[in-house]
Amino acid sequence: DLMTMLLVLFIILGAMNSTKSGMKMQAPSAPTQTADEGAPVSDNATVKRSGQRKGEEEKLSRLLGSNSLGGVMDFKMTPGQIRMQMDSSLLFKPGQARIGDEARETLQSLANVLHQYTGKVEVAGHTDNIPMRSGRYRSNWELSSARASSVVETLISLVIPPARWHPTGYADTRPLVSNATAQGRAINRRVEFVVEMGPEFLRSR
Repeated sequence: DLMTMLLVLFIILGAMNSTKSGMKMQAPSAPTQTADEGAPVSDNATVKRSGQRKGEEEKLSRLLGSNSLGGVMDFKMTPGQIRMQMDSSLLFKPGQARIGDEARETLQSLANVLHQYTGKVEVAGHTDNIPMRSGRYRSNWELSSARASSVVETLISLVIPPARWHPTGYADTRPLVSNATAQGRAINRRVEFVVEMGPEFLRSR
């Protein structure tokens, strides 16, 4: 009858509501992430590179000091090379490119240091910007090139293989400071030794 049908309908509706109330919304699960994914880059490489640089700098400082070059040569290390330099006045008289006995002793000390490395070496002569007005050399180009060649010839005579050397003269084209003062010009008159150490030198390993 009608009452029975209504009762059955109420029972069905109640069961449906009960089922809905028991259901919960579930957020989509995040994709699985491995331990390495999304993790910040480790500082280990930077720390290792810094430690390597410090160790190499200390090694070179000891080498220079033990060969009486500690207060004579400056150096800088960069990835792939070591750059050392000394004042030209330690090796040459003004306007000259001849290596004297005292300068040869200085280069002998430098040879002792360079024997500890195996890479090729560029020897670069640098001058100030004052033009050559007299003497054997007509220009700073000639003077700087002659000085670089004299240094290389001397170092070869000190039993460092010729194949390692590359002499270059830069004249006044690569000053470290302004040539406007006598002090600045003295700083710019120098000989540089660029030792190639390979692309991995001072890089992360």
